Formats: sequence, C-alpha cells, structure tokens
Amino acid sequence: MSANNNKLSFYAGYAAIFIVSILILTKTYAYHQSDSVSILSSLIDSIMDSIVSIMALASIHYASKPADKEHRWGHGKMEAVSALFQAAIITGGGAFLVFEAINRMFNPVEVTHHLVGIYVMILSIVLSVILVMIQRYAVSKTGSLAVEADSVHYGSDVAINAGTIAILGFGVYGAPLWLDPLFAIFVAFFMAYIARGIAFKSLDMLLDRELPDDDRAQIIAVIEDNDKVLGWHDLRTRLNGSCYVISFDIEADPDMTLFDAHEIAHELEHSIVEIYKNAEILIHIDPHGHMEECTRHRVKGVHI
Repeated sequence: MSANNNKLSFYAGYAAIFIVSILILTKTYAYHQSDSVSILSSLIDSIMDSIVSIMALASIHYASKPADKEHRWGHGKMEAVSALFQAAIITGGGAFLVFEAINRMFNPVEVTHHLVGIYVMILSIVLSVILVMIQRYAVSKTGSLAVEADSVHYGSDVAINAGTIAILGFGVYGAPLWLDPLFAIFVAFFMAYIARGIAFKSLDMLLDRELPDDDRAQIIAVIEDNDKVLGWHDLRTRLNGSCYVISFDIEADPDMTLFDAHEIAHELEHSIVEIYKNAEILIHIDPHGHMEECTRHRVKGVHI
C-alpha cells in the first residue's frame, strides 16, 4: 500500500473514532432523558462501533508495517483478524440488546422526551452519512478490509437511526409500549446479519480464498494477450490485506535465452500492476511442451 493510501486509511480510522465519540455522548443524553429502549439499541450500537473502530485503526497501523524477517509476506492479514473480532463484538452487542428488549416486553417503561430523541437521531444520521462517505472513499483507494468492515456497520446505523426516529414519532401519538422493544429486537438481528457478512469476508482472506471470477478473467486476458506466451497454467490468487498476491506459470519457447524469458515475465508483471496497483506477482517459466508435475501444482487435476 502506498504512503498516500496509508494516510487515507488512517484518516478514515481517526474520523470514525471522533464521530462515534460525539454520537455516544448525544445518545447517552437522549437515553437518559427518554428511557427509550430503541435509543438504547442505537446507543449500544454506537458503543460497539467505538470499540471496533479503535480495533480497526490499530489493525490498520499494524497491517501497514513493511515485511520483515519473521513476516515475509507482510502484516496485511491483521485487517482480516480485526474485522473478524469486529463481527464477534457486534454479535455480542446484539445479544445483549435482545435480552434487554425482552425484559422491557415484560416490564414496560413509558418513553418520554420523544423530541429530544428524534433530534439526536437526526444528528446521528447526518454524522453517520458523512463518515460513511469518508470511509467508502478510503476503501475505493485502499481496499482496506478493516475500513470496509467499519463502513458497513456505520452504514447500517443510518437505517437503525431512521427506524428509531419512526418509533419515537409513533410514540408521540400513543403507540403501544411493546413497539419500542420489538424494534430493538429487530435491530439486534440486523446487527447479527451485518456481522455475518463481515465475518465471511474476513474468513475468505484468512483462508486465502481465490479472487472473484471477474478478477481472474482480467488476469488471464493479460496473460493471453502477450503473443510470446505459448501457454499458461496454475493461476492462483489471494488477498493479503490490501495487497493482491498473484502467481502463475507460463510456457515460453524452450530455445529462448534466460534474459528474453525474464523480459516476458517482466512485461506481464507490469501489465497486471496497471490493473492491480498494489499487487505482488510471482511468475514461473516452463519450456513449452515440457510441463511436468511439480510441487507448485497444489490442486490435483486443476491447472487453470
């Protein structure tokens, strides 16, 4: 990741912590005034957000460290570890919210100061939208999984806060007390759904899942566009933090000099880096017509 891209990820991380701190203070005040479990659900969500945002920022700092003797592939996967923990924390917050909402179902508490809650939720929506725009811009430039995971659940805050406004508005006109905890339960399951998506994406990176077919097709097109490449096989791809790791074998004229063969690999590397700016590319060259089984052919019967 370039230094400028690093800065974008850091700025997004610091912006998240700053904005969520404001949200926690205002929602705490609103909950104290109104005693609404819907506002409590939004407050708990923001507290969870603050924890995961701090974790995300720490993971971005760690993941940006250059490769060293002990970690020769770099530290990029720390972002996936952080995102996995984020998913677990969000799920835990949702579980707490369900228990609190069920308690309110059987022991209802009248909601007061509806307008205070509504004003705070409107502020929360505005701040969340600003933050999500900052984060999505950073993700588009860096591909940071930690920032993306943060962006996903801050984006969900917009929907949660809008729903909270609706519940508080209904309360002004005498809506039943059970509607408030019922919405909180809905929010809890929505949080679990968000956490599920983050967890799966984190596991994909940790387990070295192949890049999507569209990405593989782009790489294959680059390889096949080079008329000096007489064949190719064993394309393997994965994401290591924000770095794409791409390896494959090509077949070249067996009578070609080592220097010329190296130049082919160099051309392919530059062409792929034009598409994937932050890529690590490993190319093995085989003499055409002499491909044999070797330790690189990891998937039995699959050489594409």
